[in-house]
Amino acid sequence: MDPTTRQAVNAITEALEEGRDVAEFLAHALAHVAAAEGGVDEVLRNRPGSWEATHVRGLLHGTVGPDGEALIHYLETR
Repeated sequence: MDPTTRQAVNAITEALEEGRDVAEFLAHALAHVAAAEGGVDEVLRNRPGSWEATHVRGLLHGTVGPDGEALIHYLETR
């Protein structure tokens, strides 16, 4: 497993062990990335046509709206 995937696995496992709603955790984490990167399509830019991207796009559209109208709520200054 590569180091970046290992970090993601550790973060998700920690959230689960804390009793967090992992689906919500993932949706909000992805929404923060989408807001920082400039939109849902930017999160999926490396492989936008994959079946995985289709599901992640659906998750993000459910979280931030189909036009990204709620992205502003996830934008943070670094």
